[in-house]
Amino acid sequence: MSDIKVVCTSEKNVSITFTWDSFTPFHLVEIEGIYGIESNVVTSENTTIDGSTYQGATAKERHIDLTIEMDGNYAANRNLLYRCFQIKRTGTLEYIENGESKVIKYEVEGILPGESVGVVRDYTISLLCTDPYFKDLTDTEITMAAWVSDFFFQADFPAEGIEFGHREASFIKAIENDSGANNIGITIVFLSDGPVKNPAIYHTESGEFIKVGYEGNDFVMHPGQYVVISTHTGKKDIYLIDGAWQAEIEEQRNKYGMIDWEKVVEKYGQDINEYQDEDGAFIQLQSGTNTLTYTAEAGIEYLSVSIYYRINYLGV
Repeated sequence: MSDIKVVCTSEKNVSITFTWDSFTPFHLVEIEGIYGIESNVVTSENTTIDGSTYQGATAKERHIDLTIEMDGNYAANRNLLYRCFQIKRTGTLEYIENGESKVIKYEVEGILPGESVGVVRDYTISLLCTDPYFKDLTDTEITMAAWVSDFFFQADFPAEGIEFGHREASFIKAIENDSGANNIGITIVFLSDGPVKNPAIYHTESGEFIKVGYEGNDFVMHPGQYVVISTHTGKKDIYLIDGAWQAEIEEQRNKYGMIDWEKVVEKYGQDINEYQDEDGAFIQLQSGTNTLTYTAEAGIEYLSVSIYYRINYLGV
């Protein structure tokens, strides 16, 4: 068990690392609630039918309990615990084993001291994860269409000219979700290099689509504009980003080097949910193969498309 680490970081960026094999300054005695998952199954009964009828199911919230010990600097270490695990605050728990990391967000339920008053003193930290799924540390990006640079230093400029870049487009991309989890939200980013009318993404297996603009309420993207679509549970919205420089968007990268599109739309986004085609849906990834395609009613050759997602894991 010595290769396991648990890193808890508060929303105020106070972080503590717990390990099995040493005091750093805390020793991890036990962690519960990280393996497996439970569900609430809804059924209905009928007086004329044996058994019951399945109506649906939802994953239960996850409870994680950490039992930790400290062997000195008691007042300072208690204060560190209180600063990292503040009530009414959120945080992230990163579970690291054999070099692989998964993270989950939590709310603090409590920090309770044990009965020990000797040299080694223990505490129990209780965390509630309303989203019960562990996730990768950062998004996976799928590029369906984009401009690729062909210009490198040092360069010669022949008389016939030089190509500075070319466009690569793949109208179909398949995303494999082998985790067993369904309804994984994605972030779709459209970027226009010219006028694009009513862009859309289709999910082949479900037959669902999401489209920005429709007959009687057309939406036309202009050069340099972004449309960002979030299909995450509790965060289903469509935003227009107009007037932001590429450098300003690049400044919103997280510590893993990925653009944080939540921050981008918070800073530059304008809500355009009124352009969503009412026959469409905020498509999400399901267990198994997810085949995505994109289209537009006009100007598809000017459209760059990227998809961002994080797979949900039922446990670590």
